[in-house]
Amino acid sequence: MSDVRVELRMNAPASTIWQLWEDVANAPQWDTDVRQCTLDGPFRVGTQGLCVLKNGLKMPLQITQVTPLRSYTNTARLLGMRLTFSHYLTPIGTETHVVHAARIEGRLSVLYRPLVRRLLQAAMGQALRNLRSLAEARAVQDTREPLRATR
Repeated sequence: MSDVRVELRMNAPASTIWQLWEDVANAPQWDTDVRQCTLDGPFRVGTQGLCVLKNGLKMPLQITQVTPLRSYTNTARLLGMRLTFSHYLTPIGTETHVVHAARIEGRLSVLYRPLVRRLLQAAMGQALRNLRSLAEARAVQDTREPLRATR
C-alpha cells in the first residue's frame, strides 16, 4: 500500500517518459525539489546513487526493480526512514498513464509520516506535472524531426 500516489495522463509515448526517467543526472529538470542526482552505474537493479535535495539533505538511493518501458522502483534513506518510490507507465492509445507512488517506512516513520506524506504529495505532484510538460514537448519535437531530415 502506498502512502502517497499521484498520477497523470501524458500525451507522450512511454519511451519518451522512460528516457527522461533513465537520465537521472537531468532529473532536476522535472523534479524541482532535487538539486542533483547521480547513479554509480547503469540504470538497473542494484545500482546505487545519491540525490541532493534543494534543502541540502542528501538521500542515498538504490534501484530495486526495473521493467523497461513499464516500471521501476527505487528505495531511499532519509532522516531515519526508508522511502520506496515506485514509477509506472501504462500506454493508452496515443497517451501514457503515469503513476508515482511512495511508501514511508522505518523507525521514525511513525513520527514523521503525516508531515512527509504532505511534503511528498506536493513534491511528487509538481514533479509529475513538470515531467508531463517536458515529455509532451519532446514528443512533439520527435514527431517533427523526421520532417526536417527529408528536407
